[in-house]
Amino acid sequence: MELRAAYAFVLALFLAMALIPFLVRVAGPLGLMDAPDPRKVHKGQIPRIGGVAIVIGCLVPVAIWAPIEGPFAAFLGAAALLFLFGLLDDRFNLDYRLKLLGQLLAASVVVLAGGVLVKEVPFIPGGLLPMPLAIPFTVLVLVGITNAVNLSDGLDGLAGGISLLAGSALLLLLVADGGAEGSLLILLAALGGSLLGFLRFNTFPARLFMGDTGSQFLGFTTGVLAIMVTQREDLALSRALPLLVLGLPILDMLTVMVRRIASGHSPFKADRTHLHHRLIDSGLTQAEAVTLVYTAQFMMVVLAYLMRHSADSAILLAYAMSCGLILAAIRTLENYHERLKRRDEHRTPFVRFSAWARRRRFVTRSPIRILSLTVPLCLVIGALSVQSVEPDIGVLAGALFVVSLAVLAIRTKSAFFLERISAFTAAVIVVYLVAHSPHLIDICEPCLLVFFGGVALLGGLWTRLSSSGFRVSTLDVLILLAALTAPMLRGLGLGEIGLQVLAAIVLFYAIEILIQEREGPWDPLRFAVPATLAILVVKSLVA
Repeated sequence: MELRAAYAFVLALFLAMALIPFLVRVAGPLGLMDAPDPRKVHKGQIPRIGGVAIVIGCLVPVAIWAPIEGPFAAFLGAAALLFLFGLLDDRFNLDYRLKLLGQLLAASVVVLAGGVLVKEVPFIPGGLLPMPLAIPFTVLVLVGITNAVNLSDGLDGLAGGISLLAGSALLLLLVADGGAEGSLLILLAALGGSLLGFLRFNTFPARLFMGDTGSQFLGFTTGVLAIMVTQREDLALSRALPLLVLGLPILDMLTVMVRRIASGHSPFKADRTHLHHRLIDSGLTQAEAVTLVYTAQFMMVVLAYLMRHSADSAILLAYAMSCGLILAAIRTLENYHERLKRRDEHRTPFVRFSAWARRRRFVTRSPIRILSLTVPLCLVIGALSVQSVEPDIGVLAGALFVVSLAVLAIRTKSAFFLERISAFTAAVIVVYLVAHSPHLIDICEPCLLVFFGGVALLGGLWTRLSSSGFRVSTLDVLILLAALTAPMLRGLGLGEIGLQVLAAIVLFYAIEILIQEREGPWDPLRFAVPATLAILVVKSLVA
């Protein structure tokens, strides 16, 4: 990724996070508050102004670093128009016909003025749409995707996470096929940065919502990007890939429309028939429902990457099978919940096991006790195992060693912050050095995979069975999914980096659990971090 795209990502992330505290304060006076109703799952009034941070965070870096010409000039104009309609809707709850008018106008601008067109369509003779049909068809596609993402915005972090996964898929598809064109990369990077900054405040329990300003912008932007990436003539990508990239929002919109029409209601009538509502009504918590949707969307994104050069018919079949499995799983969950309501919940095996485990302290304490020994040993043994340490890493380890010694004698809040920095950095260094030690990888790679998988399992058991305050948020789930993706991208040269990132993230969560659940002033981790850093310093001096 070129340097300007990296700058765009960082600036978008910073702008979104910096704007949100201010926007939360002014949402009330501006009347941009979301009140609860029977269809919604939140309680109390929540600011619905986060979309402003997403739009500004995304478009400012694009305006700075991307050439404002052709399709991008049209996109900025269309996005500004949709932004205005979204704000009016969040403030005055516009009639759906006015919302549709705004979406049609924005789509028409980007199609007619920017030349963003769906020219090749699967399963038609010749594959090419004549211009009189391509223009209205593209407008219809963009309006459909905009509404699909807009309708998916029903739980904390849901629409933002789905859009982040879709944008990441488009970025990978673009780079994997050698289409690393500056403007597209900058827009995709800025979109990802602004979404990450927003999700920091939108994961359950959300401090603000994106509103229609954000959800319509995300749907429209991902739709435009999907067309621009998959319709490029210089890329050999299948034209049917947007079905998988935006698989869950499309499935949700289609099932909701069919259910409403079948029941004799308007397809635009709001109700609780969305996939995420059905998951909530099946007894899942918000976080569990969002995690399941993320996982399903993630699997479709992986399919899109793996099948990027496949025939359109194969992609359509894969999408249909995925949708069938998802709908069947949701229906099975609904039936199970109905049966469960008719009997004592403690008769279910999982609930019985959880209740039994919580009554026996040794079961709930075992994961933390094992982690408290294995994670420090991992750091120390990892440092001892590497053959050599570069001088610059030795200097960094030396500075952190001094800091970690000072932390041992200090008990202030800033000292705990420095302890985290030292522990996390030591973990990253050890993972990096072990990954770049062929003699260790060749001998112990399966052992390392088993070890990190075991650490992840222990951490998951601890957060599930204990009464600890430490919890994994849906944003953490997104980060873990992103780390799981990288090892599969060996064609991009990211396989090794992805494994290192995954190992580092597992250690980060384990270290955070150990620090938060510390019961006394001393524990193995507090000694293991300076010991690890000291070993690295010595090895850098004798190298």
